Amino acid sequence: MIVLKNCRLIPYLTDGYSNPTADIFIDGKHIQGIYPCGTQSCEDAECYDLNGKTVIPGYFDLHAHLMFTNQNWEYLMHRSESTYVMDSAAYAKTYLKLGYTTIRDAGNDYYASVTVRDNINSGVLTGARVITSGKILTPTTRGNSSFGTLYKEIDGADAMLKACREECAAGVDFIKYMCTGAMLNLGGVPGQIVTTPEELRAIVAAAEGLGTYVAAHCHGTLGIKEAIKAGVRTIEHASYMDEECVELILKRGNDICTVPTFAVAYSLVSELSGPVVPEFKSKTEDGIAHMAQGIHLCQAAGITIGFGTDLDMENAAKYPGIEFQARASYGVDNETILKQATIESAKILRMDDKLGTICVGKLADLVVVDGAPDEDISCMMKYPAMVWKEGVLFRD
Repeated sequence: MIVLKNCRLIPYLTDGYSNPTADIFIDGKHIQGIYPCGTQSCEDAECYDLNGKTVIPGYFDLHAHLMFTNQNWEYLMHRSESTYVMDSAAYAKTYLKLGYTTIRDAGNDYYASVTVRDNINSGVLTGARVITSGKILTPTTRGNSSFGTLYKEIDGADAMLKACREECAAGVDFIKYMCTGAMLNLGGVPGQIVTTPEELRAIVAAAEGLGTYVAAHCHGTLGIKEAIKAGVRTIEHASYMDEECVELILKRGNDICTVPTFAVAYSLVSELSGPVVPEFKSKTEDGIAHMAQGIHLCQAAGITIGFGTDLDMENAAKYPGIEFQARASYGVDNETILKQATIESAKILRMDDKLGTICVGKLADLVVVDGAPDEDISCMMKYPAMVWKEGVLFRD
């Protein structure tokens, strides 16, 4: 038994317990009990006195790319396959150190994240829980060569089933598909739709028939609308949402979620890693401004919004909490940000029965924060004091 004593809790991230402080008892992988401080004996337990530090559920990043070691494109495109896999493993470990206990990899070459996922699950590697796609499926379009062989080009509705079968046979958890141009593809036009309604309907049907779903890369408004009509599970980036996009989601029963990705755009427009390719900077400056408008539209309509960063490891490690900071800087309130990073993202993955809140019976994915993030989100811009994943304390 492990006991975290004198914890400060945030009510809206805690289920079945109402006091602002508690002792949390962990038995194996799960939370065994949450009790008023000092009311339960912990004589035979391994105890950690947190002295009033805040405990919140492990964070989610629903739009990660474990292969993004840095923003040095020359290095990224000329690594060996083995280095690519090892870099991905290093990022999974870095994520855990940052407090992210669950990440969803939205595209990688060589099925590297499948390998990393399986080795983390077996205990060979230490890292965040990985849910992964494989190659990024895309129509033939300008800019695909920007990331070497990361993209798999497929054209026509008839080709979608075979492509999804190949991905699932390689062990992926979901399908990533490009609906519009990309910010970081040279020559790509983010607002331009690159697929057709027929192709979208076909890939959604193929994925669903194989027991999974489509996460759709969508910047432009038209691409978002067509992806919603086709029934994709998540709208990635969702940069140019408008009122009609929101209405389309609501008409479908609000079963489609959005995953905005502020951190990567924020790092580029702020030039946190130094000068940026002018094309990339101009596209991201416009994109992040519209992304902020879209997140407020979705929030007001009650659409579930996930937490995604799309960020490289070097900047994630250098600027911990950058996604929290970026969302706050664009007017998202603290409670909403913290819910998006935890319970809302857990709902998108349909894992909210196991994760997302501090609750008896749920997995002991817990992050100890030195500060009160519900009152001052800036305390998230530093490394956590402790990170627990399934009852195991992360030790660097």
